[in-house]
Amino acid sequence: MTATGGDPGLGRAAAAPKPGPAKPAQQWFQERLSPYSWEQDALDHVRRLLPAVEPHRAWATFSFTAQSGRVNECDLLVAVPAGLFLVEIKSHPGELRNTGSTWSFRGRDRVRTINNPLHFNDLKSKELRSQLQWAARKLYKSDRMVPRIEPAVFLSAPDLVSHLDEVQRIRVYGRDDGASGLGRIWQDFLGLPPDRSERRITEEFSR
Repeated sequence: MTATGGDPGLGRAAAAPKPGPAKPAQQWFQERLSPYSWEQDALDHVRRLLPAVEPHRAWATFSFTAQSGRVNECDLLVAVPAGLFLVEIKSHPGELRNTGSTWSFRGRDRVRTINNPLHFNDLKSKELRSQLQWAARKLYKSDRMVPRIEPAVFLSAPDLVSHLDEVQRIRVYGRDDGASGLGRIWQDFLGLPPDRSERRITEEFSR
């Protein structure tokens, strides 16, 4: 007698599930929360967007002493497939306009004026790379694996409206969930694929 019905897959070996991408052992490095609520909110915004897969990692609110002797305070260093990026966070609210490299944030209660923070962050990026190259030479006798560290600015105030001109908005980004008039920090910058293979951050280097 021939049996009918039942599980058509009975007697066949079940297909083994395919393993997913390996998750980093630790992805976010921050010794303590920022004492500034606006800065921690900006860090949390990026942390939520960071995929839990290699080679994504981030180091928040740290300092280092450059070879020049200058002590540099850094907001966020991010390793993503496209490269290493040092992100300076500014969270002034209101409407942002510029005169040359001078920025003015007009809020409800006051006007805040600063110089374009990308310029100083570029110097910090170069000094941080020099420190990483020094460490690589100590550990591996070569610093060739250390890529450029690219500077960027994250204007994280949720209600920011930017009127920066096309020069001053270079490497300046707003929130992914906002309408600042700037590119989005993740979708338009950190989350992009590498534009050149030699800039790709590998899992080994990220670790």
